[in-house]
Amino acid sequence: MSIDTTERYRRALETKDVELALSAFAPDAIVHSPLTSRVRFTGHAELKPLLEVAYSHLRDVRFHTDTGDASTRVVVYTARIGEEEIEEAAVLKLGEDGLITEVTLFVRPLPGIVTLMDAFGPDIARRNGRTFAARLLAVATKPLLAMVRSGDRRAVPLAGPR
Repeated sequence: MSIDTTERYRRALETKDVELALSAFAPDAIVHSPLTSRVRFTGHAELKPLLEVAYSHLRDVRFHTDTGDASTRVVVYTARIGEEEIEEAAVLKLGEDGLITEVTLFVRPLPGIVTLMDAFGPDIARRNGRTFAARLLAVATKPLLAMVRSGDRRAVPLAGPR
């Protein structure tokens, strides 16, 4: 049953099918943000706009790992957000019915996760009727994004092997 659920989860992301994705989640499922422990999305009503935003920004999705058992699975994929590559791991907790009850997301590398924050944050705030917060987030993430991209290109290589 868990393979069917992760297969729906995977196909939904690859085809950007929000309704297919929701069919893999329990009605009261929880998704934990990869950005902060202060934000989580609970239930289909909160998951639907999150999925719509995610699917509008993610492209070139390629799953490469699906492992675990009937109660916990880990799926991992690569994708692009704008020009940044990301890799995301999702730890899926499954109920007795095989539906996803909880997801914890992990994204790497740092430029990718900051690009995700820059792209998703304002869109999610807008969909939640928080237009001022959307404008604030759109402005606030730009300096962080510039610093991270610059550091990734110039500073991080200085710490690597010769």
